[in-house]
Amino acid sequence: MAEPPLDLHAVRLRVEGTLTLPDNDRVDSAGKPELPSPYVEAIRRQTAIIVGAFGVSLLMSLVLVEVFRRSVPVAAAIPGLDQIRIAVFAVAGVLVFTSTVIKSLWLRQASADPAMRLARMRTATILAAVMAELPAMLGLVLFLLGGTPNDFYILAVVSLYMLVRHFPRREPWDAYVQRGGSHSVR
Repeated sequence: MAEPPLDLHAVRLRVEGTLTLPDNDRVDSAGKPELPSPYVEAIRRQTAIIVGAFGVSLLMSLVLVEVFRRSVPVAAAIPGLDQIRIAVFAVAGVLVFTSTVIKSLWLRQASADPAMRLARMRTATILAAVMAELPAMLGLVLFLLGGTPNDFYILAVVSLYMLVRHFPRREPWDAYVQRGGSHSVR
Protein backbone atom coordinates (compact mmCIF):
# COMPACT_ATOMS: atom_id res chain seq x y z
CA MET A 1 0.00 0.00 0.00
CA ALA A 2 1.40 3.39 -1.00
CA GLU A 3 2.04 5.92 1.71
CA PRO A 4 0.40 9.33 1.40
CA PRO A 5 2.70 12.10 0.27
CA LEU A 6 4.43 13.90 3.10
CA ASP A 7 4.16 17.64 3.57
CA LEU A 8 7.77 18.67 4.12
CA HIS A 9 6.67 22.15 5.13
CA ALA A 10 5.06 20.64 8.21
CA VAL A 11 8.49 20.15 9.76
CA ARG A 12 9.16 23.10 12.04
CA LEU A 13 12.14 23.69 14.27
CA ARG A 14 11.13 25.30 17.52
CA VAL A 15 13.40 27.54 19.53
CA GLU A 16 14.02 24.82 22.11
CA GLY A 17 15.28 22.47 19.42
CA THR A 18 12.39 20.05 19.11
CA LEU A 19 10.71 19.14 15.87
CA THR A 20 6.98 19.31 15.37
CA LEU A 21 5.72 16.82 12.85
CA PRO A 22 2.27 16.18 11.44
CA ASP A 23 0.38 13.27 12.95
CA ASN A 24 2.31 10.15 12.18
CA ASP A 25 0.96 6.65 12.61
CA ARG A 26 4.22 4.93 11.71
CA VAL A 27 5.93 3.11 14.56
CA ASP A 28 8.99 0.91 14.70
CA SER A 29 9.12 -2.66 16.00
CA ALA A 30 9.42 -1.41 19.60
CA GLY A 31 6.29 0.70 19.26
CA LYS A 32 8.14 4.02 19.19
CA PRO A 33 7.12 6.65 16.64
CA GLU A 34 9.25 6.55 13.52
CA LEU A 35 10.23 9.63 11.54
CA PRO A 36 9.45 9.46 7.83
CA SER A 37 12.70 9.43 5.90
CA PRO A 38 11.77 12.46 3.74
CA TYR A 39 11.67 14.55 6.92
CA VAL A 40 15.07 13.28 8.00
CA GLU A 41 16.42 13.91 4.50
CA ALA A 42 15.00 17.46 4.42
CA ILE A 43 16.67 18.36 7.73
CA ARG A 44 19.92 16.65 6.68
CA ARG A 45 19.89 18.57 3.40
CA GLN A 46 19.32 21.88 5.20
CA THR A 47 22.20 21.07 7.52
CA ALA A 48 24.38 20.15 4.53
CA ILE A 49 23.64 23.58 3.05
CA ILE A 50 24.71 25.24 6.31
CA VAL A 51 27.94 23.22 6.46
CA GLY A 52 28.48 23.98 2.76
CA ALA A 53 28.18 27.70 3.57
CA PHE A 54 31.08 27.26 5.98
CA GLY A 55 33.04 25.76 3.09
CA VAL A 56 32.20 28.78 0.93
CA SER A 57 33.37 31.03 3.77
CA LEU A 58 36.66 29.12 3.78
CA LEU A 59 37.00 29.71 0.04
CA MET A 60 36.26 33.43 0.48
CA SER A 61 38.97 33.61 3.15
CA LEU A 62 41.39 32.02 0.70
CA VAL A 63 40.51 34.65 -1.91
CA LEU A 64 40.96 37.38 0.70
CA VAL A 65 44.42 36.12 1.63
CA GLU A 66 45.43 35.99 -2.03
CA VAL A 67 44.16 39.52 -2.68
CA PHE A 68 46.05 40.87 0.33
CA ARG A 69 49.16 38.90 -0.53
CA ARG A 70 49.30 40.28 -4.07
CA SER A 71 48.19 43.86 -3.48
CA VAL A 72 49.32 44.95 -0.04
CA PRO A 73 53.02 45.37 0.66
CA VAL A 74 54.40 42.96 3.20
CA ALA A 75 54.25 44.60 6.61
CA ALA A 76 56.81 43.99 9.27
CA ALA A 77 55.79 41.17 11.55
CA ILE A 78 54.67 42.24 15.00
CA PRO A 79 56.97 41.40 17.91
CA GLY A 80 56.18 38.06 19.48
CA LEU A 81 54.57 36.65 16.32
CA ASP A 82 56.33 33.31 16.81
CA GLN A 83 54.66 32.86 20.19
CA ILE A 84 51.30 33.85 18.71
CA ARG A 85 51.86 31.37 15.85
CA ILE A 86 52.56 28.54 18.32
CA ALA A 87 49.46 29.45 20.32
CA VAL A 88 47.25 29.60 17.21
CA PHE A 89 48.46 26.21 15.98
CA ALA A 90 47.95 24.74 19.47
CA VAL A 91 44.41 26.11 19.62
CA ALA A 92 43.73 24.69 16.14
CA GLY A 93 44.92 21.26 17.31
CA VAL A 94 42.67 21.45 20.35
CA LEU A 95 39.72 22.44 18.14
CA VAL A 96 40.26 19.40 15.90
CA PHE A 97 40.14 17.12 18.92
CA THR A 98 37.33 18.85 20.82
CA SER A 99 34.99 19.18 17.85
CA THR A 100 34.88 15.40 17.50
CA VAL A 101 34.64 14.79 21.24
CA ILE A 102 31.89 17.35 21.77
CA LYS A 103 29.87 16.00 18.85
CA SER A 104 30.24 12.46 20.16
CA LEU A 105 29.27 13.45 23.71
CA TRP A 106 26.33 15.48 22.46
CA LEU A 107 25.02 12.53 20.44
CA ARG A 108 25.47 9.96 23.22
CA GLN A 109 22.64 11.55 25.13
CA ALA A 110 20.08 10.20 22.69
CA SER A 111 16.44 10.78 23.44
CA ALA A 112 13.83 8.08 22.96
CA ASP A 113 12.04 10.41 20.55
CA PRO A 114 13.40 10.29 16.97
CA ALA A 115 12.44 13.95 16.43
CA MET A 116 14.61 14.96 19.38
CA ARG A 117 17.47 12.81 18.06
CA LEU A 118 17.15 14.55 14.68
CA ALA A 119 17.28 17.98 16.34
CA ARG A 120 20.28 16.88 18.41
CA MET A 121 22.07 15.54 15.33
CA ARG A 122 21.49 18.79 13.48
CA THR A 123 22.76 20.88 16.39
CA ALA A 124 25.83 18.69 16.89
CA THR A 125 26.72 18.82 13.20
CA ILE A 126 26.41 22.61 13.01
CA LEU A 127 28.42 23.02 16.20
CA ALA A 128 31.16 20.77 14.79
CA ALA A 129 31.16 22.81 11.56
CA VAL A 130 31.57 26.04 13.53
CA MET A 131 34.51 24.54 15.39
CA ALA A 132 35.94 23.26 12.10
CA GLU A 133 35.88 26.76 10.62
CA LEU A 134 37.78 28.34 13.51
CA PRO A 135 41.32 27.14 12.58
CA ALA A 136 41.05 28.87 9.20
CA MET A 137 39.80 32.06 10.82
CA LEU A 138 42.69 31.94 13.28
CA GLY A 139 45.04 31.43 10.32
CA LEU A 140 43.53 34.48 8.63
CA VAL A 141 44.11 36.57 11.75
CA LEU A 142 47.66 35.25 11.99
CA PHE A 143 48.28 36.18 8.35
CA LEU A 144 46.87 39.68 8.89
CA LEU A 145 49.13 40.15 11.93
CA GLY A 146 52.14 39.69 9.70
CA GLY A 147 52.43 35.94 9.33
CA THR A 148 53.05 34.16 6.08
CA PRO A 149 50.30 32.95 3.76
CA ASN A 150 51.50 29.42 4.58
CA ASP A 151 50.18 29.87 8.12
CA PHE A 152 46.72 30.43 6.69
CA TYR A 153 47.01 27.65 4.10
CA ILE A 154 47.97 25.03 6.68
CA LEU A 155 45.12 25.98 8.99
CA ALA A 156 42.70 26.20 6.05
CA VAL A 157 43.55 22.61 5.10
CA VAL A 158 42.85 21.57 8.71
CA SER A 159 39.49 23.37 8.55
CA LEU A 160 38.64 21.80 5.21
CA TYR A 161 39.45 18.34 6.57
CA MET A 162 37.20 18.92 9.58
CA LEU A 163 34.34 20.26 7.43
CA VAL A 164 34.53 17.17 5.22
CA ARG A 165 34.75 14.92 8.29
CA HIS A 166 31.63 16.43 9.88
CA PHE A 167 29.64 16.85 6.66
CA PRO A 168 26.18 15.31 7.18
CA ARG A 169 26.05 11.99 5.35
CA ARG A 170 22.77 10.15 4.84
CA GLU A 171 23.57 6.69 6.28
CA PRO A 172 24.90 7.80 9.69
CA TRP A 173 22.06 10.29 10.05
CA ASP A 174 19.41 7.66 9.30
CA ALA A 175 21.03 5.18 11.68
CA TYR A 176 21.25 7.72 14.52
CA VAL A 177 17.76 9.14 14.09
CA GLN A 178 16.08 5.76 13.87
CA ARG A 179 18.11 3.86 16.49
CA GLY A 180 20.15 6.37 18.49
CA GLY A 181 23.71 5.90 19.66
CA SER A 182 26.73 7.81 18.43
CA HIS A 183 28.91 4.88 17.34
CA SER A 184 27.98 5.28 13.66
CA VAL A 185 28.45 9.05 13.58
CA ARG A 186 31.79 10.83 13.25
